[in-house]
Parts: sequence; structure tokens; C-alpha cells
Amino acid sequence: MGNMAFLSFRELRTSTSKINQVLADNGKIIVTNNGKPAAFMLAVNESTLEETLNDWRQVQGLRALRELQNQAEQNGLTEMTLDEINAEINDARNEKRERETQWT
Repeated sequence: MGNMAFLSFRELRTSTSKINQVLADNGKIIVTNNGKPAAFMLAVNESTLEETLNDWRQVQGLRALRELQNQAEQNGLTEMTLDEINAEINDARNEKRERETQWT
């Protein structure tokens, strides 16, 4: 994994100065639990925080999209025509409208 630093949860609890130094040196840390990756830490500051959070949101969105694509493939939905897709979207919108009018 290249220039990746690894620290255990135990080291995080006992060596906060080490965390600061590793983040300053590498900018990122993989946190391990029993030798297995469990968390990922990134160095941020006031000027990079918002941009880093936005980047993470994009990553989450891409992961969600990839999962939906995998589910569609597993369920045999990757061969749908554009008309079938639009019909599904319209059905979902109609169901949502019906639910919303039931509560008003």
C-alpha cells in the first residue's frame, strides 16, 4: 500500500503524540484491530476540511452507485430498455405521491 502508515487501536489510545507525528509525516493512517484494517484517518486542517468532506461524500456516492449496479446485475435488471427504466421511475414516483397524499 505504498506510503501507508498502520497503527493499532491500542497505539491510538496510548500514543497520541505518535498519531500527530504520523499524520504530519504521511497525511493518512490505517487503524488496525487485531492486525486487520478497521479505520482510516486523514490529516485535515481548517482550509482542507470542507473539501475533504466533499471528496468523501463523492466516494460514498460512487460506492452506493456501484452497489446498485451490482444488485441490478445480480437481479437481471441490466438488460432493461430505456422505456422500461422510465416506466419503473414513473411507478416509483406515483407510489411516492400516493403515500404522501395518504399522510396529508
